[in-house]
Amino acid sequence: MFLRMARRRRTAPGGVVYHVFNRGSRKGVLFRSSEEYVAFVRLISEARTVRPMRIIAYCLMTNHWHFLLWPERDGQLSRFMHWLTTTHANHCRRETTTVGEGAVYQSRFTAVPIDDVFHLLTAWRYVERNPVEARLVSVAQDWPWSSAVEKPSADLPLDAGPIPRPPLSFINAAEVDLGTKSLVAY
Repeated sequence: MFLRMARRRRTAPGGVVYHVFNRGSRKGVLFRSSEEYVAFVRLISEARTVRPMRIIAYCLMTNHWHFLLWPERDGQLSRFMHWLTTTHANHCRRETTTVGEGAVYQSRFTAVPIDDVFHLLTAWRYVERNPVEARLVSVAQDWPWSSAVEKPSADLPLDAGPIPRPPLSFINAAEVDLGTKSLVAY
């Protein structure tokens, strides 16, 4: 007889900001067209109505995505992400007529708790600078599928974070040393 072990329950206390990310199975493509990005943005918005979540920042790339999420209550993060990724995977399989052909995501999402303001600034910069590092754009605000974009999507309004949004000059700086520079310097 085959016994299946249950996965360990995740603990994600409310009131903590998390850097949440995932990628396509075997680094596979998640978004093939502008329409698929738009559909995912709308799905995120729908997820917020079903499973409330504060979204501080995000970036959608071809084969992965990043969020800075700030749940208010314990367990809220897992409920939101489960609804979002399960619904997205089901949509992907139906749209590509690949139902039953394996996983869309490489695994469950990863959620890294943010320890302090410096960690939050570093994560924020990492999330929004992702398309610059991938050499898809020269400045973060030119990537349309990110919270750094100059005209944010009306479909996905952002929430205020525990600190003010860092300036784009900070996000776009080639190198940053938070130990010696004030954020005002950017």
